[in-house]
Amino acid sequence: MHKSILLVAALTAFAANSFFCRFALANHAIDPGSFTWIRLVSGAVTLWLILAFRGQMNYQFVSDRASWWAGGALFGYAVSFSFAYTQLTTGTGALILFGMVQMALIAFHLMTGNRLKIGESIGIGISLTGFVVLMLPSAETPNFGSAALMLISGICWAGFTLLGRNTANAAQSITHGFLVASLMALMLSPALLSLESVTAQGAMWALLSGVFASGFGYILWYQVLRQLSVLQASVSQLAVPVIAFIAGSLLLGETITLNAVMSSLLILGGIALIFTARFRS
Repeated sequence: MHKSILLVAALTAFAANSFFCRFALANHAIDPGSFTWIRLVSGAVTLWLILAFRGQMNYQFVSDRASWWAGGALFGYAVSFSFAYTQLTTGTGALILFGMVQMALIAFHLMTGNRLKIGESIGIGISLTGFVVLMLPSAETPNFGSAALMLISGICWAGFTLLGRNTANAAQSITHGFLVASLMALMLSPALLSLESVTAQGAMWALLSGVFASGFGYILWYQVLRQLSVLQASVSQLAVPVIAFIAGSLLLGETITLNAVMSSLLILGGIALIFTARFRS
């Protein structure tokens, strides 16, 4: 499958994850701990069944350090993300999360001996400007604890992304990561799972998040990561709010504002500039 199609599909899954989590928690259909537990366990079971059916499942991850790092990063991201969004607006959460992801991945890019080309620097500046303009209207002064959790979530997601760059088999790597993360969730069930706060609607959102948006979405992400530089992987994620904005307009009838259109164009233009600069090099 072409790189562009894979990338758009993966980013669309990320946007869907935000919708599922927001709908579940904003409507108090489920608590954040139970949402995370169902999300991780359902994703792990689904991916395990698929690989087992295809005869590709192995259990080497038990002794594979990279799988445990990936699973730990996935667990840290999912738990921090869910609990942080209980006291953050969508705009504030996105600014903190994606801001941290950008800083972490760009820092890694520079620390590994790479330098930013002029086109890449301009593209980063344009994309970040558009992102801030898009998200700032819905942002507010965050609760310190929730902001700290979202920062941790961003660091974990950046680590999860970096660990996926050199994987040989995306489906196996994601399944192993999910199995490790689900084991952590199972061990912490008394602290995470609260059945009395889980409604049918909340469980549905968590299952959609775990099976489709996370499970299959992360496989696509790991597949396309092998074809992207760290910088491209970093900045391309700024398109997630743009995809969410478009989906909200088409599916939920949300108002299309001039500010959203212009900032979305800035984000996409900056991303295109970075990909073009890397292609020319």
